[in-house]
Amino acid sequence: MTTPDESKPATPLIRTTTMVLCVICALSALPWIWMSISHFGGFAWGLFGFELIVLFGCLMTMLVCIGKMKVGMAFPMAIACLIGTILVSAVFGLYVDARAVVGDNPTIGPWVIRTVMFRMGVIGLLCLLATLDVYRRDARSWGLVIRSAIFLLPVLAAAGWIKFKGMPAVNDSSGEPSPVMMVVILLAGLIFGILLSIGGHFLIRSFEIALPEPNPDPQPDKTNKKPA
Repeated sequence: MTTPDESKPATPLIRTTTMVLCVICALSALPWIWMSISHFGGFAWGLFGFELIVLFGCLMTMLVCIGKMKVGMAFPMAIACLIGTILVSAVFGLYVDARAVVGDNPTIGPWVIRTVMFRMGVIGLLCLLATLDVYRRDARSWGLVIRSAIFLLPVLAAAGWIKFKGMPAVNDSSGEPSPVMMVVILLAGLIFGILLSIGGHFLIRSFEIALPEPNPDPQPDKTNKKPA
């Protein structure tokens, strides 16, 4: 039976790609830090603080990538911490504070949304790298994620259909509520809820089996005790 590989750190490809993303993301924070100091008619504390945190987060993760900071098998957790930092900064630092201080500036204004979208792309790639670093430890993870996709894809397809087409009407041609349609919608909701639960369970298990469980403390052997 395949067991999680607890001996190998993240592969050089994963570490190098993470390093490159950190460098690019850190560089994207520098212009906003510089502009927040005096470019908007005053010191934009919110924008400055959040972008500074992104810069420090990227630098810390780069140190992890080159091995200056040891995290052992917790490299995916280090990536997850950086993802949270970038996400919070994109929402509160850029989308909220930067839009408020930039206002209707036609030169800088569009770059707020562009930077937010860029950060979302970085977050997506970092999520992929963290997932790959977890899944490489146990081949069973891939089978579980495939099972998860089988159950989740119909749910995603239904959600997309509702997004573009809207919820099915429960009224008949005369405008009266149709009991048949109400029952159909309730049953469909129940089925999709079950599919979502099963798919989510398989997805969670795909991560759980790849992470080593802590070894319990050895229990003292009472069978060979000699009487006092």
